[in-house]
Amino acid sequence: MTPKQEKELLKKYGIDAEKLSAEEVTQLLKKHASREELEELKKKYAKKMSYCVQAEQALRQGNLRRAEEMLDYALSLGVYGNEVVYNLLGDVYVKKGMPEKAKEYYRKSGSIESLKKLRSMS
Repeated sequence: MTPKQEKELLKKYGIDAEKLSAEEVTQLLKKHASREELEELKKKYAKKMSYCVQAEQALRQGNLRRAEEMLDYALSLGVYGNEVVYNLLGDVYVKKGMPEKAKEYYRKSGSIESLKKLRSMS
């Protein structure tokens, strides 16, 4: 599924990815998408997660630029599963010493893990 097809899917189900957290978007897609649509989304999610794993490794090694590049590419693959990507981008910005930017990404994620990190920063 291309990003354009994914945008059409969001439109079809009335999901506004700009107004919702990534977690909410993923959950709504899981709820409304057909079995076939969901299988296509999951294929892309698997690819996206391979970039997240590489970004986590780069982050552990202190290579923040590489981590951010991997995560930016993961975002370009579409919106399904972006809660993981945004959570990791928050971690990148914490390490860069940019807590406000980190909070922004943790909010965009909306995952339980991100919300816990956000609360601990307050």
